[in-house]
Amino acid sequence: MVNNTLPLSADQPAHEPAATGVPARAFDGHSTQARAVLLRLQASTLHVVDADDPSGAARRYPAAQLQVGEAVGAAACPVRLPDGGTLWLEDAPLAQALRQASGGPGPVARAIGSWPAVLVAVLLLVALLGWFGHSGAGQMARAVLPLVPQSVDREIGNRAWASIDGQWLKPSQHTERCRALAERFDRAAVAFDARNRLPLVLCRRTNEGGGFNAFALPNGQIVLLDGLVQALTDDQLMVVLGHELAHVRERHSMQALLRQMGLLAVAGVALGDFSTVAAASMAGLQGLSYSRDAEREADAEALRFMASAGLPPRLWAEVWQRFAQEEARGGGGLPPWMSSHPTTEERQRLVAPGAQP
Repeated sequence: MVNNTLPLSADQPAHEPAATGVPARAFDGHSTQARAVLLRLQASTLHVVDADDPSGAARRYPAAQLQVGEAVGAAACPVRLPDGGTLWLEDAPLAQALRQASGGPGPVARAIGSWPAVLVAVLLLVALLGWFGHSGAGQMARAVLPLVPQSVDREIGNRAWASIDGQWLKPSQHTERCRALAERFDRAAVAFDARNRLPLVLCRRTNEGGGFNAFALPNGQIVLLDGLVQALTDDQLMVVLGHELAHVRERHSMQALLRQMGLLAVAGVALGDFSTVAAASMAGLQGLSYSRDAEREADAEALRFMASAGLPPRLWAEVWQRFAQEEARGGGGLPPWMSSHPTTEERQRLVAPGAQP
């Protein structure tokens, strides 16, 4: 901002009304209403007059009592007044003059100019982000989850299903078998935990092949793809359904969403808008790690479901052996640090060999 009427002359009497000055915005500290003022620095004293009455009496503040903020780019510089008010000043020369008159650069500016201080700040920031990604975001998600009504899960699941049904999935070729399996699963789910709403079991196939997978939506729908139905027996499919039921019961999808939102918010604030891609990448990798934890929790619940349904423990090893074969046939799975699931070997170790009749 260029101002050709900046009166910094010390020869002008302090009692002379200020007819001109540097424009600024003033806040009294009691309301959010700003008022236009004119500023003049004279003899280490800041004179402030209302812009609507430039010939009126000026309020005087010794420069040594001012707290001058740091200028960031073209943003206005805040100046804290001793009476609790704040000035927002866009004129860089006057801001620099006030900073010098008030005692030089502030602590923030001095810290920025100190490499040891910057290094310590960076290390603390990395430690904070690491803790939040490893534990903080998960704790936050679990704490907030009870406050999110179940209707949100249903709405998210309904919209997700509307976006994939028909476009990515087609009717199953095993309708009769899946109907009988759904009835069997309903009975087992009620016996396992009658308090929860039973998910609707749907058997679908992908546009390209049968699809060797199953997944649960937040609204309670469990989707079995035909490739999985063809490869496993009904008993083995019950193991998979118990695993997906646990995802619905524990609201893992909503927990992951809340955690992801928290990571993106913290990373965005810490890294700034210019690092949106880096922030999203960090949150995405940490989100995968959390998914592995959710998968382990669902595995443990699936074993409990199997015991409740009278399914022998050996089925657990059989199911994951079949998944391991499918991974090998398809060239193997993702590296563990990139995968949203625990390794197949880890899952097979959940059931001891002695427990597999």
